[in-house]
Amino acid sequence: MVEDTRSSGQQPQALEPVEQEEVPFKDETIVAVRLSDGRICVVLRWVCETLRLDPQGQVQRIQRTSATAKELVRVRVQTKGGRQTMPAVTLRGFSPWVLGINPSEVKADNPTEEERIRALVIAYQEEAKDVLYEHFVRRRPALPAPGAAVVPAEPAQPQEPVAEATDAEKAAYYENLAVWALWKASQHAQLWREEIEEWRGEIESRLEGQEAMSGLLPEILERLGPEKLTPGHQQLVQYYVGKLHEATGKHQATIHAELKTAFKVPRYQEILEDDWPQVENWFRVQIERAKAKPRR
Repeated sequence: MVEDTRSSGQQPQALEPVEQEEVPFKDETIVAVRLSDGRICVVLRWVCETLRLDPQGQVQRIQRTSATAKELVRVRVQTKGGRQTMPAVTLRGFSPWVLGINPSEVKADNPTEEERIRALVIAYQEEAKDVLYEHFVRRRPALPAPGAAVVPAEPAQPQEPVAEATDAEKAAYYENLAVWALWKASQHAQLWREEIEEWRGEIESRLEGQEAMSGLLPEILERLGPEKLTPGHQQLVQYYVGKLHEATGKHQATIHAELKTAFKVPRYQEILEDDWPQVENWFRVQIERAKAKPRR
């Protein structure tokens, strides 16, 4: 059993947790506590035992690192032998500490156990902080700070005292009014959070729908093939055919046939939209040739 070393006048005062939990993690248990100021701390003793590390050596390593030294605390922990003072590290210091453990340097009695411990070190580095945060913060309501007023779930709005009310009655009215106002504010905040969550859900649903449609677009475009002449350009083709008919005297069906031959399509409507500049140029050249050539 390892406790934090004590030197008179040098060790900080041991802190009394408001909550102590054994958090399941990868078939092991992480003993963690929450302090009155809301900080979550991991008790080092059992983590070190699980990872086959020397607790005192890890405490010294934490103290030597500026990023973790100020996150090292002493807490009163309930054990089978009673309450004991032990070193712990806050969640803020937990990550840099555990990330500094090299899995390849872990030693165990046999290769199988060694491999298991190394995998466990990596799991601690990647997942443990989130598991602890989820356990303490998201699944459990926050405990009020010592001395904080507990707001009733649904307080009644206080009635304003009459003019002849005593000072004590007036003081009680303002105290109850403050409690009621806090409750109203908390209700507005809750409604606001719910609206934000609903809005976020709608946005996520829309984005998912857009992502699904974006994934289908290439397939849709591939099936549709290249874009053909737009209705507006098809009307212009008819206009140019009429102009070329006037200039050459050719039958319009003949002009259509020559246009299809020039662009190698079964129908002029199948001409690609990207080829529209060439279509206009084809008509311009045909009309200019007809104008330059004297008609018989």
